[in-house]
Amino acid sequence: MEFLIKKATISDLKDIQRLNRELFKKEFTDFDDTLDLEWTFSEIGERYYTDHITRDDNCALVAVIDDEIVGYLVGCISITSSYRVTVISAELENMFVRDTHRGVGIGSNLYEAFAHWCKSKWVTRLSVIASAQNTDAIDFYRENGFVDYSIALEADI
Repeated sequence: MEFLIKKATISDLKDIQRLNRELFKKEFTDFDDTLDLEWTFSEIGERYYTDHITRDDNCALVAVIDDEIVGYLVGCISITSSYRVTVISAELENMFVRDTHRGVGIGSNLYEAFAHWCKSKWVTRLSVIASAQNTDAIDFYRENGFVDYSIALEADI
């Protein structure tokens, strides 16, 4: 399957939002019922993706097959916590590839393109957060060089 990874443009915004909505629905159903399923197309959600497409310290990439966007990745330069040695770091904030197009390297190529963008920005450390129960995502990130670093715990009270 031939695919192209490219920098997203503002004309890709609605496709990225639709894919993010698919991601949110899957995450909501399988892992996190606190997600706001209306956020993606809200004013805040639209601004979030517009910023990732247009700002120099943000990155938005899309995977295209036959003129159809089938996956995306967004990330940004992140602020190092004040208690850490200052390094330039970035966060892979969210990524999604349609189920019908998984297993052919699209996710890995999106990640590699993001890592290349990060290196061009002098980033030396990457982070990503995944739902603890999302073992497929966690395995993917581990296969791409991420290691377990911290664990965030939550409780309903």
